Amino acid sequence: MYRKLILAVALIVCLPFSGSQTANVQADEIFTSFLDASQVTGTSTETGTATATFVLDTAEQNLSYSLQLNGLNLLVDPASRTGFSDVDKIHLHNAAAGQSGPHVLNVFGLPSEDDSQLVVDFANNSLTGNYDDSDAFDSGGVLFDQNSPMTTKLLSNFIDDLRDGQIYLAVHTAGQSGNIAIRGQLTSVPEPNSLAFLCGLTLAGLTGRRRRK
Repeated sequence: MYRKLILAVALIVCLPFSGSQTANVQADEIFTSFLDASQVTGTSTETGTATATFVLDTAEQNLSYSLQLNGLNLLVDPASRTGFSDVDKIHLHNAAAGQSGPHVLNVFGLPSEDDSQLVVDFANNSLTGNYDDSDAFDSGGVLFDQNSPMTTKLLSNFIDDLRDGQIYLAVHTAGQSGNIAIRGQLTSVPEPNSLAFLCGLTLAGLTGRRRRK
């Protein structure tokens, strides 16, 4: 009797999350990227790597990110970035894997650092920040030239490209004469709805027990 009561309650709670309705539950979207020299469209002899995580909020207005460099050097003084693995530029670009494309966000170094929320941890070779539409405007409130391949673009115009795997992260170093040393596409990470998953386990367990009686 109690098992039937629990099953009835579980059905009432979980039914709204079953089937196609689960897709209506909004959540932040997560993207990851692994960067190395093998993904560079040109030639790179850099052995360092990097990992990055990006989170797009449900309003599609903010793309927060964290980047950890491994075997590469972040130096405070731009004039001292002359060593083989010294990072002199980091950008987001718009193109598919195996192709080159224009800048989307100028993160670090040349030609500019447009993310107003950029935080660089030089001691630990890591960066965090948040990309939003305001980064595409200069300090005077003027929109950067959106047709230039070198300027920061409006995030809102690249949400579909982000989801389609058309955005990549590029790290440039002095050892590659300022060219791209390592690169990686941003890849979506599917996240199952935890409540739907829990409901599925609960219902499966209850119905399984009922069949075994």
